[in-house]
Amino acid sequence: MGVVAVIVTHNPSLERFRVVLGSAAKQTNHVVIIDNNSRNRDEVEDLCVGIGNCDFVEVGFNSGVAHALRIGVGYADKYRPEWLLFLDDDTVLMDGAVNKALNIVGNLPRVGAVLLGSGDGDCRIYEARYGLFSGTLIRADVAVRVCCRDDFFLDQADFDMYSRVRELGYLTLVIGCRLIDHRLGVRRWVPLISNRHGFVDYEPPWRYYYIVRNSTRLLIEGRMDFAYYLKQLIDWGVKILLADGLPAFIKPLGLGLAHAILNELGYMDKEVFTTRQKRP
Repeated sequence: MGVVAVIVTHNPSLERFRVVLGSAAKQTNHVVIIDNNSRNRDEVEDLCVGIGNCDFVEVGFNSGVAHALRIGVGYADKYRPEWLLFLDDDTVLMDGAVNKALNIVGNLPRVGAVLLGSGDGDCRIYEARYGLFSGTLIRADVAVRVCCRDDFFLDQADFDMYSRVRELGYLTLVIGCRLIDHRLGVRRWVPLISNRHGFVDYEPPWRYYYIVRNSTRLLIEGRMDFAYYLKQLIDWGVKILLADGLPAFIKPLGLGLAHAILNELGYMDKEVFTTRQKRP
């Protein structure tokens, strides 16, 4: 089956990205890199040129993951793939991951999107009510119709896409075994929580704004159930509260809720959420 990988890059670690690109080029028919104004974009392009079956597309500004993927979906259409594989610039495919995934779901009817697992489970398939962009195999004809909600900029645009795939009558699945090496957020020591669990996944206040705003918008639109919505806001919010203090938690929470209710979406400058110390 024809598979084209679409990789969104933004200031990637070149050492890590070289591995990402090599794994994708080896397992797919073609690779399309959509670059979101990386500082090292020349080096990224050189790596792309070096592997042959790769196209480099420069957006020219940091457009967000969703917008970049939408560009990638449109660009990849010229290769007439049956499947697209979405990857972040730090997501490495395990050996044989794409073929294994396609063999597992190949005979199932109405499969629209498949999330490649990153945990140490078995290779059984489960229904995925939500998923991540990175590591998603999605039918190309479906991707054209559902990808991607670029007014979300970052977080929850993947949740929205999975929801729209199901609305078209397709299955969204996840394969339980480790097919990709990918980690959500950054690792940080958070007081109280880390005393028991060690370093944990953490997102800074500016990312929490997008989580709050876009999740609330999905809740209003009936695309996200309240239990999952509340769990997300609590899980990520408590980490910010404990690590950075009450002001760093309140500001993104308040702005996110207000902008969701007013339907004011799009990009928000992260400097709005940067805490600066006053000069003496």
